[in-house]
Amino acid sequence: MDGALTAEPRSTRLLLGLPAVTVLAAAYLYPAFGTEPITTARFTGFVDGWLATVVPLAGILLGYDAVASERESGALLLSLSLPHGRDDLVLGKALGRVGLLSGVLLAAMVVGAGLVVYPFGRFVAAPFCGFVATTLAFGAIWTNLGIAASISTATKQRAFVIAFGLFVLFVLVWDGIASGLRLGLNRAGLVDGTLPGPVRFVFDLEPGAVFQRVTVGFLDPSAAVDGPWYLSEWAALVVFLLWLISPLALTYSRFAGSDLS
Repeated sequence: MDGALTAEPRSTRLLLGLPAVTVLAAAYLYPAFGTEPITTARFTGFVDGWLATVVPLAGILLGYDAVASERESGALLLSLSLPHGRDDLVLGKALGRVGLLSGVLLAAMVVGAGLVVYPFGRFVAAPFCGFVATTLAFGAIWTNLGIAASISTATKQRAFVIAFGLFVLFVLVWDGIASGLRLGLNRAGLVDGTLPGPVRFVFDLEPGAVFQRVTVGFLDPSAAVDGPWYLSEWAALVVFLLWLISPLALTYSRFAGSDLS
């Protein structure tokens, strides 16, 4: 575990506890408030909206100071004087922080599955395992976005502003913008209650919407995805994979050639 995480173990534990408690609370409540049959497959549709809020916050806050804090203090140049390059540094930061969040989520999911199944629920392996893998990838997306913010700027404060700004935009504000646009177009008589498909596609590009569309389309037997092909679960899966790979790769290409002094 790198220095930034060991320096603040209490805050890190609290941060990682947020998604874990969310999963466990949802698993505890689902048998009482979910619809029959109670299964781990249908549990995915019960908890995915909760995770679409708390996992981004945990990932962003884990990732934003991965490199910027060391760059600001001058420790980064010392680290790079050792026999490893910038690619090793960024890869190590990503693996360490993504692995930490993934381990907590995996443990919470295993315990949560037990809460769903006992005493009258049923374990459905394939959809639940797929949901666990999708959730871990979703955590990796937001952790990588935090790290991308960290390597794109020279100070921890700026990295926080960028990273937290992404969280505010996509998690807290994005749906409100879509709702406001829909209301405005509806009052103007340009639409009849729903946004046009291409506009919906644009608003559904944010990571949380993509995560939920993949979950609904592939893993939740109680729901289905509707709309044209570009709003399908397969299109969402492609966008999901792009979110997983592209932000960190693009910002690293800039970081690799930047002056760190």
